[in-house]
Amino acid sequence: MEKRNHFSVIVVGAGHAGCEAALASARLGVDTLLLTMNISTVALMPCNPSIGGPGKGHLVREIGALGGEMAQCIDETCVQMKWLNTSKGPAVRSRRAQADKYLYRQRMLNTLFNTPNLLLRQGHVTEIIVDGGRVAGVRLETGVGFSCEKLIVTSGTYLNSRIILGRASWDGAPQNQSAAIGLSDSLVKAGVRLRRLQTATPPRVLKSSVDLTKLTELPGDVDAGGFLWENRLRRYEKQISCFLTFTDERSVEAVRRNLSESPLMLENITDEGPKHCPSIDRKIMKFPDMVKHQIFVEPEGWESQELYLQGLTTAMPPSAQQDILASVAGLENAVVLRYGYAIEYDALAPGQIRKTMESRVVDGLYTAGQLNGTSGYEEAAGQGLIAAINAVLALKKQPPYWPSRTKSYLGVLVDDLSTWEKPEPYRITPGHAEFRLTLRDDSAERRLAADGFRIGLVSQERFASIYEWSARIEKEIARLGVLSLLPSGEARERLARFNSGDLKKPASGNELLQRPGINYQEAMDLLQQPFESRLTAADEIYAVETEIKSSGYAEREAEKILQTAFLEKIHLPMITADPRLQVLSSQAIQILNSDRFDDLSQMVRKHCLSRTEVAILLSVLAENSEGENEVEVKND
Repeated sequence: MEKRNHFSVIVVGAGHAGCEAALASARLGVDTLLLTMNISTVALMPCNPSIGGPGKGHLVREIGALGGEMAQCIDETCVQMKWLNTSKGPAVRSRRAQADKYLYRQRMLNTLFNTPNLLLRQGHVTEIIVDGGRVAGVRLETGVGFSCEKLIVTSGTYLNSRIILGRASWDGAPQNQSAAIGLSDSLVKAGVRLRRLQTATPPRVLKSSVDLTKLTELPGDVDAGGFLWENRLRRYEKQISCFLTFTDERSVEAVRRNLSESPLMLENITDEGPKHCPSIDRKIMKFPDMVKHQIFVEPEGWESQELYLQGLTTAMPPSAQQDILASVAGLENAVVLRYGYAIEYDALAPGQIRKTMESRVVDGLYTAGQLNGTSGYEEAAGQGLIAAINAVLALKKQPPYWPSRTKSYLGVLVDDLSTWEKPEPYRITPGHAEFRLTLRDDSAERRLAADGFRIGLVSQERFASIYEWSARIEKEIARLGVLSLLPSGEARERLARFNSGDLKKPASGNELLQRPGINYQEAMDLLQQPFESRLTAADEIYAVETEIKSSGYAEREAEKILQTAFLEKIHLPMITADPRLQVLSSQAIQILNSDRFDDLSQMVRKHCLSRTEVAILLSVLAENSEGENEVEVKND
């Protein structure tokens, strides 16, 4: 043992989950050790050079609202920022940033080195030490050991990882790094069940060898702001463009010529991979009649000469990749700098983590990132943040924290993960969030900043600024509800100019804004409000317009939100007996008594209770004078 061999929290792995976890733990005042196999690859982006997008971008803004690091890091190191889905509804609008992968990594590394209470060390963890079902520490391949109270494992795609390229395969991790050997066996020995998953990446090509004149340019948006609340209104003048091209009949034929060398056909890799970003060979196999597939050509940094070919993911051999590239407009003469490849790795089998990211098997063990069966930098960072918050709260003997799925995409993420049963890796999308209209990108701070302040990751000064901003929005919505436009001849003429129908009775400012084609400034003009009384910040105006125009949908959503939030507060398991619940099925009682779910909402959503059983249980809960979590359940 070395002189400093004990830390309250140890984080294993310095990818996006590990960095977020280590920083949150240290910022909450806890002595933290972050162990990584290679300090030079901290916060590595081994796949696409972008952060954000629908669902994912929502996560990043929420991470920033809670006091996490990813939002600020990408804002400071991106080469492009863009709004997505602007022609669609507000629920699915989000930002996406193209990262300078090298600057991002360096900035995150500097942050780790300069954070009090945090020590970053290089070391290959091969064993977790468990004593009496509780985590006690870790041991490195060198034999050096460290003890701890809480352990957060964020090993990404490195556990027993294997690189596959056509018929060839070898032990290795992203970008041909070393695989993490030994830790899987230690987890299994502790009772943790594992499974095999795979992911893949496309080839990278030399920028000067691509004919950009044949591609469609995709510039960024100057006024896209940033993910961090403080950067929401910034103008980002200097940006690098992405480009778009497509496959055609020649490309499809090139893939078909080489399908016999695809790992999918050779069956030398597990079939369980990301559903939302399939390889080009899988696309051709699954959609044989589809010829035109998008290929986004993305820069990897300000000075980088590599271009990332999003949409051409494959693990077919180099000759096949060259054949396919030669068939794509603009890529005919592309020089490959790194061939695409696949990685197969160990991940947790479903059903072993709580919403706090703590293991259901080993006390004091938390896991986050792709080890939990997710895909994506954003999902990993969110899990790391929640894991660290709960590890520290447990150390301080305070109640756990998990955001409600009615309140955040982070809540959707941890809730879904704790009950995820599908074979493929989990990826967050707006489709997972049933209350996505409430969970809009622009409302993240109004939903979560108070939690971040209460936890201790948001400073009082920052929270005060966010509170004042939020109050201005709420105050203006309330004022518009009071202001009124009378149905005078002049008012009706002005409305006619907006092609917004007639006015037969007094209309409030809110009612005016709900009319098609009328925006905030036009409503204020109709109401004859002086300019000095109006909001001026674009984001505040957007929030007011969106809240009011979508209020009808939000009201219908609100009732379901109340129901879900109520059920989430009923924590499981329920332990003792109540004779009134003997009418429940034996299966329902068994699950209520078990550690399978964290709360009643999960049990209801997984259809483990009939509507009648839910009504009976809620009736008993309402009548029970002991409190909502003290219901007696008799186990048949």
